Amino acid sequence: MRSFLFFTALPFSWVAAFSFNAYDLGFHGTYPRQHFHSVDFEPPALKITQWDSRCDSGNLFLTPRGPLVTGAARGPIILDATGNLIWMENNKFEQAMNLNVQQYKGEDYLTFWTKIKKTSHSKHSKKSYVLLNSSYEVAHRIHARGAGLKGDSHEFRITPQGTALITIYHKHQADCTELRLGKSCWIQDGLFQEIDIETGALLFEWRATDHIRMKDVFSRPSRKDGHGKSKKDAFDFFHINSVDKTDSGDYIISARYMHAIVCISSKTGDILWQLGGKNNDFEDLNGATNFAWQHHVTWQGNNTISIFDNHANNVFHSPSKYSKGMIIQLHMEKMTATLIRAFAHPNKILNVSQGSVQLVPESGNVLVGFGNSPTFVEYSADGKVLCNAHFAPQILYEIIDFGFVKSYRVFRHPWVGRPKTPPDVKVKRGKVYVSWNGATEVTGWRLETAKTLEAQDHEFATIQELRRDGFETSFALPKNHGYVRIAALDAANGVMAYSAVVKTPSPSLALWSIFFLIFGCVVLGCGLGGLIFLYGKFPELPRPPKLSGFRARLGAAVAGSREHNEESAESEPLLLDEREP
Repeated sequence: MRSFLFFTALPFSWVAAFSFNAYDLGFHGTYPRQHFHSVDFEPPALKITQWDSRCDSGNLFLTPRGPLVTGAARGPIILDATGNLIWMENNKFEQAMNLNVQQYKGEDYLTFWTKIKKTSHSKHSKKSYVLLNSSYEVAHRIHARGAGLKGDSHEFRITPQGTALITIYHKHQADCTELRLGKSCWIQDGLFQEIDIETGALLFEWRATDHIRMKDVFSRPSRKDGHGKSKKDAFDFFHINSVDKTDSGDYIISARYMHAIVCISSKTGDILWQLGGKNNDFEDLNGATNFAWQHHVTWQGNNTISIFDNHANNVFHSPSKYSKGMIIQLHMEKMTATLIRAFAHPNKILNVSQGSVQLVPESGNVLVGFGNSPTFVEYSADGKVLCNAHFAPQILYEIIDFGFVKSYRVFRHPWVGRPKTPPDVKVKRGKVYVSWNGATEVTGWRLETAKTLEAQDHEFATIQELRRDGFETSFALPKNHGYVRIAALDAANGVMAYSAVVKTPSPSLALWSIFFLIFGCVVLGCGLGGLIFLYGKFPELPRPPKLSGFRARLGAAVAGSREHNEESAESEPLLLDEREP
């Protein structure tokens, strides 16, 4: 009854959009996960509410995190278009954000920001940006340059020139008179750097306090953003969360707390123009500056930008507000801004932080990740919803977006992975399970058996071949095969790699056999116990015959049968050929 009253008190649009099914009501868990036998991975179990084959143009790249994403569920993740796991790493990296595929010197790399796990030799976690090659090995690692500066998770973008753009948050004391916090307060300054990936050299650095007046921001000291009274409580006045380069080589950044996109000269660091905020330089023709607390500005070329408009910085907001992706066209001569298209979630949700907008090159679709809300939607170029999915129950984010489960950004790309590690195999309960983390070219598996652990290749015999079935495939083992291994097969049925050779256990009774055996014993015991009770309670009941009397009667019956047979034989006439001559 209380649940009913709760939903009746909500705006009708919220209740109408809510999906009352087991997944979205949380019966599959507050963070539904996939589970496997061959590896200890727990990626999210997607709930796809709308699907179109036009979304099948690449894999999904995300980094789930939040209070409910713990243990084997943490780490960067690649899923196929329908949610099957491709690759996951939950051991090497304590935390990862902003997983993407980017090109460096003509090759594709997995890129993301990460914190390396603490060790006995390191006092603090080390934050860095990594490039993993197609074998999932760290090919390059980038750190922020400068004493006391640590790379921040908000941005890691590789430019066509082979450089990396990264963001940095730096706590220091500053004059906060404009904020009415006195001559000196602690702030979190917003920086970005451009670094040469090959040499690690610092090419450019920009700092917000050198160019931005504190009175031009919309944030105010708070528990969420700090009060500025100490280094630990430093006030986040600017909040840089993305940086990119324009065709001319200048920079554009997203200044979340200014509600603005700012273009910065690559030569002087001066502000060239600003879109949105208190010092907007553009004439807004149709709502192009109707964004606030935004994320993920990307230069799309031809004076076009994309951004994710959060439109809120607090979970307690008006029901009329909602987040959206935006594509905006700038006319630099006329200094006008035109909203080309907006991409709102079908349920008009509003998420207070994070988010991404990607123009998918392979399909022309637009993929919008809703950041703090664990959902993403893919649209056609004209704004039609093609695919809609989420990876936590709607009840966790549709009403109030507390970020229990989230992914900073979501991307879609083709990816070819060729791991150097062997396939993983596990024998369990009459089955053998196999998977190969990150291998994208496997199309099938071959189960082979041998008599010894040290058997040579020619001593293995094929038992069965199966087509690949998602991340993990299983073979049935109806009998003891001694030792087995599994070969990974490519599209031409060639062997790509072998798993380790493992011993199969001796066959044991199936669970159902054990169950019926126990059940039969229980029934027999209950029957005997019942008879004993009845004869004790009712002595007048007829007793079963004694064994000795039974034997006597049985002997008499057998003897009588023999006499009867002899009499029958004498009375029968002899056949013609049986008579004496």
